[in-house]
Amino acid sequence: MIKKLLVTKHLIDNAMLFRKSLYLIVLLILPFSAIAQNTGIDSLRSLIISSTPDTVKIDLYLNIAQKFNQTNPDSTEIYALRAKDLSEKLGHLYYSAYSWNIVAAAYMRLGSYSNGLSALKEAQKYAELLNDDHISLKAHILRGLGNIYFIQYKYEEAIYFYNESLELFEKANDISGIGFVYNNFANVYYETLKFDSALIYYKKYLEIETSQGNEMGMGSAYLNMGMLYQEMDSVDQAIEYSLKAKEIAEKHNALVMLTYPLKVLSTVSRDKGEYQESIEYATQSLEIADDLGIIYEQKDAHDNLAASYEKTGNYELAYTHYKAFKELNDSLLNEDSNNKLAEMRAKYETEKKEQEIAVLEAENKLHKTRNLVISLVAGIILILISATSILYASRKRKELLLLEKDNEIAESKKKLAEEELQNSKLREENLQKELTNYALHIVEKNDFLDEVKSEVSQIKNQIRNQEALTHINRLGSKIFQNLMINKDREEFDIQVEQACEGFFKNLETKFPDLTSQERRLSALLRLNLSSKEISGIMNISPKSVDQGRYRLRKKLSINTQKNLSVFLNQI
Repeated sequence: MIKKLLVTKHLIDNAMLFRKSLYLIVLLILPFSAIAQNTGIDSLRSLIISSTPDTVKIDLYLNIAQKFNQTNPDSTEIYALRAKDLSEKLGHLYYSAYSWNIVAAAYMRLGSYSNGLSALKEAQKYAELLNDDHISLKAHILRGLGNIYFIQYKYEEAIYFYNESLELFEKANDISGIGFVYNNFANVYYETLKFDSALIYYKKYLEIETSQGNEMGMGSAYLNMGMLYQEMDSVDQAIEYSLKAKEIAEKHNALVMLTYPLKVLSTVSRDKGEYQESIEYATQSLEIADDLGIIYEQKDAHDNLAASYEKTGNYELAYTHYKAFKELNDSLLNEDSNNKLAEMRAKYETEKKEQEIAVLEAENKLHKTRNLVISLVAGIILILISATSILYASRKRKELLLLEKDNEIAESKKKLAEEELQNSKLREENLQKELTNYALHIVEKNDFLDEVKSEVSQIKNQIRNQEALTHINRLGSKIFQNLMINKDREEFDIQVEQACEGFFKNLETKFPDLTSQERRLSALLRLNLSSKEISGIMNISPKSVDQGRYRLRKKLSINTQKNLSVFLNQI
């Protein structure tokens, strides 16, 4: 019974391993080399306080941003934006370009690829004004653009920018930069199943990292080559390079990196029938995942252990790990189900409110029509009275009637002004509800595309026909492109800017230190959107939204007892 339950679960292993390896690669290859200091973060902050020259502060901001790159991308974004603001204030082109480049890297780490693309374009705008002394910076920006398109499955565009950046790196004789581009080329060939070409460029990248003495770069190359050899069914080479990657990760205590070669070694050992070694590697991976609290890694480690114990006939342990895998997997599925139920409930409430608005609008229209008829009848009567009075009354009577008519006109204008004010408030409320509905539409559409993309990825890992894989890759690229940069989100941003113009002015007056990202988050919270809905609109994770809400509360000096949305609606 257990065997039947376990057999079908291993089909997703290779896909999960590859997607996570891409994430690791992106983390390792983003270049940050403006200031080669080993000063601690606290010391750097102290230097900022004591420093007076603005250019020194910019250097310190950038150095702190770089030190947070592998641990806290939110802090990287904050300090890089401070450096950017100060650089633009001073009109310093190089620092402006470099700061925007680091901001883009932080956005990519946070999963906000559309914002990353915008930041890179800002960096490119400043870099184009620099002379050839800063050619390496221009190359890094072009390579960053290539990485954005690579993540979106737009491989031709990615290759174009990689070639452009390689030409500049070679012109600047920047050996490290050349190595980065070689690794990028290898990733593209890996993704497009051109394994021989991928191997050639991984070896070139390894050669450069070795010559530079960069052990973490070497570890990245070893890891990628180990996974590549596994895909090529070259078991001995897969073990050799995965062991090298494991050694470097252990040496530098790179725990997240360490989980990947352990997974490769566990899988390869199981395929070779060496089930005890497979169990040992999977156990190490599980211990790290437990310490770091990474649910997906815990789930996969339990999955590998269940499969290995099942092969050795230890069905009791196999069942124990399968049960743990099932619980973790179900918890993730239940979380998704709860989010969908919340969205359905919000959708129902929205539709109910729309119906109430329609009834109110109909009643308001009827009321206006009735007032118009009454006004017309009253006007006709007044005209008849005035005409009769003109014929028979004296001049004083005429003056009195004219005075009364002026008073009536003033009263009518007052009533019209009051009605216009009420209508203006109703239009504002309707516009806010339309924005909320539009936002929910974007979230619903993106969720649907995510589900389709996930199914495409699963199908892709089960097909070996090259022509079919090519078509599937193109379909995945289109889906991902629609998710990352789409007209619905751009149109929604325009409508938010127009509808919340007064709100943004008041927010800028009361809280001038807010960033553009925080002002945008404030507008979405003002619409009473949930973290899940805001994450779909801003193309970031719900966790990043919650962190943004926390930082926004601190800047607005709001305690946790007060509703943030209510506070923003009072501005």
